[in-house]
Amino acid sequence: MKALSSVPAALIALKQGKIVILVDDPRRENEGDLFMLADSVTPANVNFMITHGRGLVCVAIESTQARRLALPLMVPAHENTENTQVNFGVSVNAAHGITSGTSTHDRAKTIRTLTSSRSVPADITRPGHVFPLIAREGGLRARQGHTEAAVALAKLAGAGPAGVLCEILKENGRMARLPDLIKMADRFDLPILTIKDIIRYLRTHPLKYAASSSVVREASAQLPTAHGTFGVHVYHSTLDKREHVALILGDVTSPMLTRVHSRCLTGDTLGSLTCDCGEQLRMSFEMIQRAGGGVLLYLDQEGRGIGLANKIKAYAHQACGMDTVAANRALGFAPDLRTYGIASDILRDLGVLHISLLTNNPEKIKALKAHGIRVVKRVPLETVPTVVNRRYLSTKKRKFGHRLGSV
Repeated sequence: MKALSSVPAALIALKQGKIVILVDDPRRENEGDLFMLADSVTPANVNFMITHGRGLVCVAIESTQARRLALPLMVPAHENTENTQVNFGVSVNAAHGITSGTSTHDRAKTIRTLTSSRSVPADITRPGHVFPLIAREGGLRARQGHTEAAVALAKLAGAGPAGVLCEILKENGRMARLPDLIKMADRFDLPILTIKDIIRYLRTHPLKYAASSSVVREASAQLPTAHGTFGVHVYHSTLDKREHVALILGDVTSPMLTRVHSRCLTGDTLGSLTCDCGEQLRMSFEMIQRAGGGVLLYLDQEGRGIGLANKIKAYAHQACGMDTVAANRALGFAPDLRTYGIASDILRDLGVLHISLLTNNPEKIKALKAHGIRVVKRVPLETVPTVVNRRYLSTKKRKFGHRLGSV
């Protein structure tokens, strides 16, 4: 059976005009895409993707290219309810050199036109038969999707920042999962790699967008609290304009006791019993005080990234019997939209690179490690279940893999 390929091996194949298989996280879409450089695309490549991938043929581009072509999003960002928040642009055809736009020749021509740095708005027509995917600014720091991974691989290969993607379906029409993808890689001798591999590779081979931090420190002061006087720092995200807060007690040590806490207005401020967020926040302050120092990051990630209004809508679904995961999906969201590139950049700005992490969530540990933070150990942060939140905690344990012994 074929083993997963290294990033350098995949880059060699891409530079030779070959196709690779790109796999995302099992807890995200758990899907694989055929991927190749847009610079190298031919009608034969498009035909291979249509025949053996069977999914939608899309083209990942940067937002600068979308602006150059005056290419709008398919729906405004604030109306995007797609499960993984992918940014589809309006579909396009090349304005010249094609017939209907459907054939593999026509689609290859459209892809080359869409991704050319020389193209102008008049070179494309809308709608069409090729679907642009617009990568988030900040790349894989902002979103760990196939779109951002495609642009990163193209840049690492020294090509134009664009790539062709096609989801892989099985012959029965169902999504191909990792065992199916490995069989396909064996059959066609295709390199296969994961998005996590790319994120790790970028730690030692940073791209231009990754050379600077995704946050800017805007303000600092001293903040007396019931648990000691903390240094408070407010950070402005350059990726999505949100504000995040870092509280630090004492001098920086190694490892530093650290809590990465997602804002929860209902639990932290209003005293909601639906979740354990408020209790975890209180415990974090107490444990940092007892340790004589530590860091608490308070990130603007309300409702695991879906925002306050959508979280309240999810509460309404939960009141009708859904758990927190099912409620998110009913609203069109993935169970957890949070990313931790911003958290790692804040920690780096504070000089905190080795941490003891207050968390029950193994995925948070993996995410911080992927962004270059060394998690020396996990410090449990279990609360006492209540009649109201026991089901919520059970869902976190069963569906998110949280380490909880009390439910």
